[in-house]
Amino acid sequence: MGTQTRRFEMKEARLQLARELAAEAIVLLKNDRDCLPLPEGERIAVFGQAQLDTAIGGGGSGASHCEHPLQIAEELEKEGFVLAEGPKAFYEKYAQEKAAGAAESGFDMSSFEGLVASGAIYEIFGRYSAPAAEPVPAGEALETDAKTALLILTRASGGEECDRRVEQDYYLTDSEKQLAEAVCGAYEKVVLILNVNGAIDLAWIRSYPQIQAVLFMGTAGEQGAGALAEIISGRCSPSGKLSQTLALSYEDYPTAKNMSWNKDDPSNIRVYADYGLDAAANGSTGWDVSPVTVYEEDIYLGYRYFESFEKEVMFPFGHGLSYAKFALKAGEPAIADGDAVVPVTVKNISETFSGKEVVQLYLSAQADGPERPAQELKDFAKTAVLAPGEEETLTLRMPLSELAVFDEERGLYVIPGGLYTLRIGTSSDDTAAAAQIAVEEEIVVRRAVGDIGFSEANRGKIRLLHRDTEKAPGELPETALRIKAADLSAAPEGEPAYKFEETAEGAVLADVAEGRVSMEAFVAQMSVRELAVLCNGYGPGLPFGGLGKKDIPVTIKDENGEDIGYNSHPSAFPGYENPAVKRYGIYSACYKDGPASVGDTAWPTGMMLGCMFNKELLYAFGEACGYESEMQDVDAWLAPGMNLIRNPIGGRDFEYFSEDPVLAGICGTEIAKGAMENNDVSVCPKHFAVNEQETYRRGKTSKNIDAADSIISARAARELYLKPFEMVITMARPRVLMTSFNKINGTFAGGNRALCTDILRKEWGYTGVVVTDWGDMDAVVDGADAVEAGNDVVMPGGPPVIEQVLKGYEEGRVDLQAMRTAVLHLMNFVMNSRSYRKAVEERN
Repeated sequence: MGTQTRRFEMKEARLQLARELAAEAIVLLKNDRDCLPLPEGERIAVFGQAQLDTAIGGGGSGASHCEHPLQIAEELEKEGFVLAEGPKAFYEKYAQEKAAGAAESGFDMSSFEGLVASGAIYEIFGRYSAPAAEPVPAGEALETDAKTALLILTRASGGEECDRRVEQDYYLTDSEKQLAEAVCGAYEKVVLILNVNGAIDLAWIRSYPQIQAVLFMGTAGEQGAGALAEIISGRCSPSGKLSQTLALSYEDYPTAKNMSWNKDDPSNIRVYADYGLDAAANGSTGWDVSPVTVYEEDIYLGYRYFESFEKEVMFPFGHGLSYAKFALKAGEPAIADGDAVVPVTVKNISETFSGKEVVQLYLSAQADGPERPAQELKDFAKTAVLAPGEEETLTLRMPLSELAVFDEERGLYVIPGGLYTLRIGTSSDDTAAAAQIAVEEEIVVRRAVGDIGFSEANRGKIRLLHRDTEKAPGELPETALRIKAADLSAAPEGEPAYKFEETAEGAVLADVAEGRVSMEAFVAQMSVRELAVLCNGYGPGLPFGGLGKKDIPVTIKDENGEDIGYNSHPSAFPGYENPAVKRYGIYSACYKDGPASVGDTAWPTGMMLGCMFNKELLYAFGEACGYESEMQDVDAWLAPGMNLIRNPIGGRDFEYFSEDPVLAGICGTEIAKGAMENNDVSVCPKHFAVNEQETYRRGKTSKNIDAADSIISARAARELYLKPFEMVITMARPRVLMTSFNKINGTFAGGNRALCTDILRKEWGYTGVVVTDWGDMDAVVDGADAVEAGNDVVMPGGPPVIEQVLKGYEEGRVDLQAMRTAVLHLMNFVMNSRSYRKAVEERN
């Protein structure tokens, strides 16, 4: 890890990067009659409250923080546009009245600081807040002499513990419909700007030919408004691409009927009985409501569904226009270093505009074995800015192991015999064949260790989406590239089993760091109670000291009244550290949220980072966030969010990169590398795994509601929802990973041995520490079950969870080997943390 080059040390550099990220993320969805860019100095009429209250991010642990984010109206004026006075005055007055009302309400998040490390905070995050009503201007506030109107729609609904809703949220609110009707009735040229934290319905624009251009701004961070203004003026040509499919209606999404999203309406909550399943047989007993999220769409998520079943969409995955025009030409493909390699030359064929283009590489198969989607994204690359007539050759690569499918019946990843076509294009519905790979007979890639599939109680009872697919042709073309097993890169080696046969009595962690004793021998000296304490964070119920102070007198006592642990970190927020143990020279490491970084800069959210399709900028984002983390003495940056955008009303869709697992995996990997290769920090990918619904992910004990159970096939889990985690774990090697609250096929993710040990460690070779998500209330995994499964640390933990671990040990549900292994993983992270080294230096 290098720390000498600090290109984002200056705040100005980070703000410049935030602007660049936003500019490359904003997607031009439509541009009829070359509506955009607008002429310099044009008078425009701007409508929508977001012009003065621009949405920059989401809420909860993925919230974006900025006291003075750029506002759309002001940035348009800076860019030289003249805002029509009537609408401008109308919205300025409305903003003043809204601000006065907010001040009177007096809500202050700081009053909840003591709850942040516990599940109590979710009582706040989990409240649904509907989209604010749009004021509808009339008369002089509507009609002006401007030729062009900008109509801005916004969303900030949903979030942690709370999904969005369909009516009056995904679909336009009544006031938005009235506003759109008014604006389109007054202007013949309208630009629609979507300043939203997730997808909304766009089919309605077909009824308004006045809407000639549509810009998906999303939640582009504190610099987003400035980037938007530069795109509208033409100073910057848009180059973003959709990281999710925008369908013609909510009901068109294959996940629509299986999504629960309204806690206020019990009939909206999907339960086992809705699918003919037995709650008790799935381990959910004693609850009035046992929610489920059934992944009936199986492998057909997003564009994989729409392309495979030939469903019309509003805007396809990967779509995004530029002011420039480009031509693609594939070069000679090759097999090299375990990859299929396709060079593609991109030429700017426009006469006026410079710009960037994204080339996307997809795989289609005519093969034996399990059915497959029509095509799957495997790689992408983005050009530099190309002037008219200029060209650049990009190299796209697909690991040959990506030809494999997971055969559930045999528990194998295999490449069936057949013909595989690599396709290049600029969106999922605009691709052309560029290469073919012939596989003459099946190649076994690797054997699965853990079974994460349907429980025995549910096997054969879930009707998964299915289609008939093309099998291998009788004869494989001679021109196709040939591969064999020897061409594939080796699979990762599993984590070794640890042996605690020797004991180093009296050793401290520094003895391990300096090579005098092994980590196994160091851990083996600890008592069962000490191990139980370290299998927890420093959570509610433990005596908090510190909070910015150096002297921290409070401690955790053992059964003899002697000190075991305390929180030694001088700046960590309560509950976001592990206990320090003085007698063993163990100091606290610091963890901090979240996907939008640690609070210094309000960056574009994950949804928008996915729209960039730019690996270099993803790396730079990680580098900058890693720097901000290090400057706050954070050892584990609780990001990136690696779950998929499965449904357009997912409450945390803004945190996640894409509906596609490879795009999400590349995003997470580049961000992780950027953070860890340039800073003294580890990322913490989350939420592992299959956590695509916020509603009742932790249940609700006060209403006797169990945690939601994600019911999914092993193949869909592995090929889609685990895939992004696998990529970031095997390619970036983070030292911390966070599990999710939900159940997977009847077992809590944090207590799922197949997930946390068999797949994560034995198949992927992960050696770092696994922590639960932060929460001590409602239906969450038992501490002993978590440790036994390979989930090393329960966060934030505390006395009740310590007792859970001890009780589990007495009952034989967790053994000494599992507890020692858990603490060994934690100690390896702590020993290599910046906080540990600083504490040792200060003590010496």
